[in-house]
Amino acid sequence: MAMNRNKSRQDRRRKGLRLSRRGVASVLAMMFLIIFGSLVAAMAVASTGNIRTANMHLHVMRAMSAAETGLAVAEHRLNEASSRFIVAESDLDADITWALWKGDSSLIGVYQVAPSQDGYPEGADPAGIAEALVNAHAADENILAGFDYIETPEISTAPTDVTGSIYESSYWVNTPAVLLTEWDDPDNSNPPPAYQIRYAPLAGGHTIRVIVEGIVYDFQRNNRPIRRIITRDYQIIKTVDQAIISHSKILIGKNVQIEGELGARFDEVDFDAGDPIVMRSDFLGLDPVLDAKIQDFFTSLSTSDIDGDNRLRVGHPIEGAGIPSDDDFDGDGDMDGAFNDATQDGYIDEIDIFIRHYDTNGDNRVTLSADLIAGTRAGLDGSAPEFVGSGGEAIDEDLALLIDGGRPDRNENGVFGFLDVNNDRIYQPLDEDPIDYDAFHSSYPDTELGWRDGYIDAMDRYAKVSGRLVFKVSASDWENGQGPIYERLQGPIDPDDDESALEFGADDLTLPDINASSFADTENALIAAADGDEFWQQVADQLGTSVSTLSTWTLDMNPSADDEPHLFPVWDDADYDGRPDNYTWAYYENAPYNSPSFSDIYWRPVFENMVFRNVKVPMGLNALFVNCTFVGSTHVRTYAQNTHPLWSEYGVNVMGSDDYPEPKFPRFVYGDDAGEDASNAPPMLPSTAVPPDQMILMTELSISPLDTGDVPQSEIATFGESYNLLPEPIVIEGKRFVDTKELSNNLRFHDCLFVGSIVSDTPTEYTQVRNKLQFTGATRFTTVHPDEPENPNLNPDENDMDTILTSSMMLPNYSVDLGSFNSPPEQNIALQGAIIAGVLDARGNTTIDGALLLTFDPEHGEGPLLDVMGNPIGNPAGFNASLGYFGSADGDYESIDPNDLPVVGGVRIIGYDTNGDGLADAPYNEPQPPGSVPVPFNGFGKIRVRHNPNMRLPSGLMLPLSMPPVSGSYQEGRY
Repeated sequence: MAMNRNKSRQDRRRKGLRLSRRGVASVLAMMFLIIFGSLVAAMAVASTGNIRTANMHLHVMRAMSAAETGLAVAEHRLNEASSRFIVAESDLDADITWALWKGDSSLIGVYQVAPSQDGYPEGADPAGIAEALVNAHAADENILAGFDYIETPEISTAPTDVTGSIYESSYWVNTPAVLLTEWDDPDNSNPPPAYQIRYAPLAGGHTIRVIVEGIVYDFQRNNRPIRRIITRDYQIIKTVDQAIISHSKILIGKNVQIEGELGARFDEVDFDAGDPIVMRSDFLGLDPVLDAKIQDFFTSLSTSDIDGDNRLRVGHPIEGAGIPSDDDFDGDGDMDGAFNDATQDGYIDEIDIFIRHYDTNGDNRVTLSADLIAGTRAGLDGSAPEFVGSGGEAIDEDLALLIDGGRPDRNENGVFGFLDVNNDRIYQPLDEDPIDYDAFHSSYPDTELGWRDGYIDAMDRYAKVSGRLVFKVSASDWENGQGPIYERLQGPIDPDDDESALEFGADDLTLPDINASSFADTENALIAAADGDEFWQQVADQLGTSVSTLSTWTLDMNPSADDEPHLFPVWDDADYDGRPDNYTWAYYENAPYNSPSFSDIYWRPVFENMVFRNVKVPMGLNALFVNCTFVGSTHVRTYAQNTHPLWSEYGVNVMGSDDYPEPKFPRFVYGDDAGEDASNAPPMLPSTAVPPDQMILMTELSISPLDTGDVPQSEIATFGESYNLLPEPIVIEGKRFVDTKELSNNLRFHDCLFVGSIVSDTPTEYTQVRNKLQFTGATRFTTVHPDEPENPNLNPDENDMDTILTSSMMLPNYSVDLGSFNSPPEQNIALQGAIIAGVLDARGNTTIDGALLLTFDPEHGEGPLLDVMGNPIGNPAGFNASLGYFGSADGDYESIDPNDLPVVGGVRIIGYDTNGDGLADAPYNEPQPPGSVPVPFNGFGKIRVRHNPNMRLPSGLMLPLSMPPVSGSYQEGRY
């Protein structure tokens, strides 16, 4: 019985336990039901919130997009409005920019107002930029009426809630809100998104803040639309858009790179070689197989390059289809892959072909020579040189450095260059460091981005011209006169994203009309700054003598040390034989120096190892300066009224039979013999220009007279009518001149340092034989002495610095040569700022950081293209701005074309040296003279022109204003 009771008790316990478990399960089930239900509810709530948040975010982004659209419109309007004002003043301080904004003409100076580029109607020209903006916005359509926005643009005072220390209190420009799309149903729907623009002048008036509000009405809170505000600041500046502006034709040769636009105003396209621009490939001539590949590529460009940038776009239906088919150019049995996109930029151009040709390991880059990679990334990587010949010799070091050292500010932060320890302006990776250093990452950003890393690759972003080409002439006129344009322009052109590679028919706003009078204000200021001691006094002081002794100075009177000042004089011609009286030991050289087609021979006094400060170089000096320093403003004197038709002929020298220069037109002295008196003197000469006051130098009887001053009165009848065809003589201030070298200045500066600027008087006509400056060797320009920056004697006067900073070279209507016609490898010329000349040529190693503004406009029938009788002569295309080496076929009649040079002993030669001075005296295309030595061609060197949009421009140059954004000024939110 006990066991049964126990069993029943256990059964009941088991039953109780089973009943208890069923209760727990129910409770748990209900708990889970509640939890899941809560989760579902929470998820529903969250989803609803997310939808609302997403919807809100969508409308916020629409408001931001509307604001961004308004900012783009405002930026366009600012540039359009400001560019209408063409001003002479370049020193745009806060007073002038505020006057330009308001329209206060009393402070603006000389200016013009151009018509609107957008073509909207105006009752009158705007007085200032603010009014021009009002006129532009008055033409806006799709205005949002009502909704508390104004319906017409207006100039007003600042809102009451802005900070007076930040903003000007007046001349705010407020504009209506503009709808982004049509408002189809105003009665039954909210307006579409809109933007509203305000132009707020910041305190001082130099900067304008654009305030843009983007508005969305589809989603409202408290009956108010969603608004988003963005701001950006814009500065009123005057700049030139082009790296080069030239009236004469532009020649861009091999190993020349332009960072900036090219502006060609030359339009005489019906003459021989009358192309406004000629560009040569940097890669032709390196290797015959590479030449074949490039020529195939050029053939494809002629039919498939639809935008004229000398590149073919990969995947483009026309350009991509025109990419040449692969081929086995080197004959090794394998396809070369010559036309693959090595730089992966979406284009095929010459740099891709070059890389594919020399890249031996397939890494899409070319390692430079062993010398050039020492200390660079390529050297540290242990990369094997690839841009070398079969024997390991370097192929073209200048081209390698031009590309690898191009675009020095790779991260575009405004900091670039290197610490030039030895002042040779050549980067030595092993010993010198780049200036742009990132201390946080312990790196040099520019080199990290490929600058001088020892490789030629995609990071170098190579282009022949980084910018567009702008032409005054139309494309049709050019092609009608010269044939297909593509044949003249070689090398990739890389314009900005929103611009075409070639622009034709440009107006004066796009391509300014630069002329000799454009720079009068700055020219006069620089001339006034040349207020130092008289030239000969400075020379005498450095030689430790008096000025009176210099007229008979001899070489043994010079100091004995090589590094001391020396003078090699040219004495006067006291015996009237057309030669200086010390001609047997005076220095002379061909002009242009080292030119195979020189036009004259100059007797030159030589000044060596001297320092000149704020000096005026006397008219007619025609000197050579060697290793001299010019501090402050250097003023080159010349006679401005050089309009005589024979100006370049008077005083020409040729080599005489005794191997010394002599006059091309020999003269005899009238007045030193009995009977040669004033009574029989040429009748047009004043009494001060005839014996006994002045002896008359007349052309020898064996040659024809040059002017009526060469004909005695008694002989006039013997010439008959031909006498009336002779020009009048040159008489200035009562004195007759038969040698215009006395009235001009043809100077050469070799290995000189300019700590400041050089400026000249402006000749009326361009006479490149007489008014020429040539810079050779390691001549350079700076504004601070590289070795003694604190020495007041070797640095410009502080009061002159504002003027000096506008231009390092102010030489309107002068001919300027940088380098020589066979520039040596050690040449290294550097210029900065606005470079002003009539025509400028550069050869050999040259860097220009700024802009070239060239004034001479060669027009058939004017100036040097006019004969004595007033008839048009010559070819305007013969005057050109040559960067690099060209020949007569291109219109450069003074230079040599390396492609024409013969190969002697395995090297190209430019001629033969007959006297041991290392220069070519006999041309290469004539038999070698006995005893002469071949003169090798020294190579192309490298030329880089970098446009500097921030450079200070000379005043007087009429240019349109612009309003670029201030870097880092973009903000979102309240203003």
